[in-house]
Amino acid sequence: MALELAVILGCAIAVSFILGIVFALPRTHSKKTRRLGAGLLIAGGVLSAGGLAWLIWSVVDFFSNTNFSKGRVLRLRGRARVARRALGSGWADDAVPEVSGLTTWQRTVLGEAWMTSARMEHASVPAFAKLSLRLSAMGAPSALLEDCHLAALDEVRHARRCFALARAFSGVDWTAGPIPELEQEGVKPMATGSEEAWARLARGSLLDGCLAEGVASLVAAEGARRAADPVVRETLSVIAEDEARHAELGWEVLDFALERGAGSAEAGLRRALSELDARSTPSLPPIPGVDEDFLARHGLLSQAELGHWTRECIQRTRARALALLEPAAPRGHGCQLSTGDFAPPP
Repeated sequence: MALELAVILGCAIAVSFILGIVFALPRTHSKKTRRLGAGLLIAGGVLSAGGLAWLIWSVVDFFSNTNFSKGRVLRLRGRARVARRALGSGWADDAVPEVSGLTTWQRTVLGEAWMTSARMEHASVPAFAKLSLRLSAMGAPSALLEDCHLAALDEVRHARRCFALARAFSGVDWTAGPIPELEQEGVKPMATGSEEAWARLARGSLLDGCLAEGVASLVAAEGARRAADPVVRETLSVIAEDEARHAELGWEVLDFALERGAGSAEAGLRRALSELDARSTPSLPPIPGVDEDFLARHGLLSQAELGHWTRECIQRTRARALALLEPAAPRGHGCQLSTGDFAPPP
């Protein structure tokens, strides 16, 4: 639908300008006709400005609802949250991709894609902090706490690099703004010994850890394989490796929950298994003026490819989780997710 509207809008702009020139410029026309032509030229200008704003909004909406480098989701009051947009410094390293040869529109698209990834990576930092607090309250071993904090540091590096790419492509000094919902969350008592607490830990570990981090790793690995720019390729390669490790942390947390939470954790895991298919990537409309080959050359996969990797990860995640529910299933020795285990989509 977005592409069709773009075509209609472009035709309206073109017609307004052409008729405006035809009627406004020749002195042989009457004043009334020339005024009509001037009005058409003004209308064309208004449509152009409005069209540009609409196209930019469509890109923002597209990337805000898609699934590139995602990783662990920050959930507050049951909803995923990311930082507000802001201008300034503090959240970007010195990476600079190649931008020569790109049109303003192409740079806008790429800038928005990396801005979306940056905000998601940034939100993963407090997400791991929340997980660390939860695990501490539930008596988790030191290794899990250490891995949580190391993962948060990984996400800081990811966010800095993604913000740097967003700034370089867009030409706008984007940085991370506040997450006001974090302050509104406050410090709530944790019913750590309750059955619901263990069920929530198991469910969250499977969906936001094992699955979300696993998908992020596979998507980043495929993006790195196809990216032409060395800076983008290196960025996605690092993210893929780190997110695969974070997915394994999710499995370790799940093992801990099943060991300590017994039947309550198993109930939470079964609930999460029933929700796996709902995590499939939705089919979204194409971006006007940018084709899938262009996106792939810049490390961004199409919705069809995102769907492929998500389905693959769902299948592997389901198989490994079901194995944990089998009687006498060994903890911590399930089939590990690896980016090398998946064949590229046809």
